[in-house]
Amino acid sequence: MIIRQDLGAIARAALCPHVVLALPGNVDALPFLAELWRSPLGRTPLSDHYDLAPLAVGVDPARLLSDLRCVHRAAHLFGDHPQAVPLTLAEAAARQVEAAQVMVLRDGGAEDGGRLDGSRALLAHLNPSALVLLDRDERDSTLLTPLTRPGSRWAAAGPADRLDVVAPALRRRGIDRGVASVLWRSRRPLHPQRLAEILPQVMPAVVRSRGYLWVATYPDAVISWRSAGRHLELRQAGSWLEDGDTGAWRAASSERRTLASWHWDDRYGERRNEIVFIGAELDEDRLRAALDAAVLDDGELALGADRWADLPDPLLGTAIRDPGAEP
Repeated sequence: MIIRQDLGAIARAALCPHVVLALPGNVDALPFLAELWRSPLGRTPLSDHYDLAPLAVGVDPARLLSDLRCVHRAAHLFGDHPQAVPLTLAEAAARQVEAAQVMVLRDGGAEDGGRLDGSRALLAHLNPSALVLLDRDERDSTLLTPLTRPGSRWAAAGPADRLDVVAPALRRRGIDRGVASVLWRSRRPLHPQRLAEILPQVMPAVVRSRGYLWVATYPDAVISWRSAGRHLELRQAGSWLEDGDTGAWRAASSERRTLASWHWDDRYGERRNEIVFIGAELDEDRLRAALDAAVLDDGELALGADRWADLPDPLLGTAIRDPGAEP
């Protein structure tokens, strides 16, 4: 695995004592921290005693791209249900990079200069909000000490809120050493068969993509979209917020409630598509045109949700309609 989750170097640079939690590489960090930070029934929450500092990960540039492309090896994350489908190594690596708030990149010296710069560019697109440091920066305590002091920047997005699939899209603008991010949005449901047909045009140059879909055959379900390397995962991830469902609104993250209010449609509510694609030499115009052609046209939209259920669906089929299916 490319990631070594370790706050030791940062803690050593601190001027006051801290509790440092070093996680093994096979932990899915965000769900773990969300559970750790959850207020247990009958006990005081951990947040009454501690402030949550940034999550830091170490990255080896020599393995970054190969791990993000590795779909032929499985990664079993600690805490997974025994019957859970194991993740590809690419998906596990991408999740760990995206969970970080600080990334420490190993500096292999002058001979690895090109690889190091390319890795920094890719990391900046995979996780635009994270701070990227070189391991030689550990010698400069003025850079590392502030990272052990929790502040509004880190506290604003707690682990549980960051797990919400319908979250604000994070995208780095511009092109860095050939790496670019393309954000695609649509307020129309996707035709599942046309989406399946355009995937060969969309995915070959994509290293990582993430987001959520409004699919015509499942109009009430949020469908999460995640790809790493050549592996694409589509999964039901809850339901769209509806007027009057007070419990669902309270359970949603504050960012999602804000977005839902901002994007609310009188007929379709918060339903929409939003995916970020990250890769090298992406053809943005071709990617957007292919996805735009996969949404319902005016005639199909006018048929209504009852008729949408009859559309051919080679991607999702009946798997997530089955009440007994795994979520």
